[in-house]
Amino acid sequence: MSDPVTKAIDVLNDALSRDPEAMTRLVNLRVPCRKELGQHSTIRIQRLGDEHRVGILGLINGIFGDWPSGVIGAEGPLDDAGHFIRIKRFVDLRDGRLDVLA
Repeated sequence: MSDPVTKAIDVLNDALSRDPEAMTRLVNLRVPCRKELGQHSTIRIQRLGDEHRVGILGLINGIFGDWPSGVIGAEGPLDDAGHFIRIKRFVDLRDGRLDVLA
């Protein structure tokens, strides 16, 4: 039986195979959040000046614990703004793979 991180990656990759456009758009989405959420010890957020934003991978990585850059990442080409053009696959960052989090 796989561990919870591996199971989550399997589910994410299955969802990606079923609808890559929706999954890419979801991962690229960041919503404004309160400073208090930005101070959470494990949830990964994006700071743009004084604004805090949270995305689905930041939240998922918060569930799995306090790794410096999270345990689940995504691979794929990025546009000039740093957003995924299309996610190719979700990866386990514990395996020493390149950390590409949008």
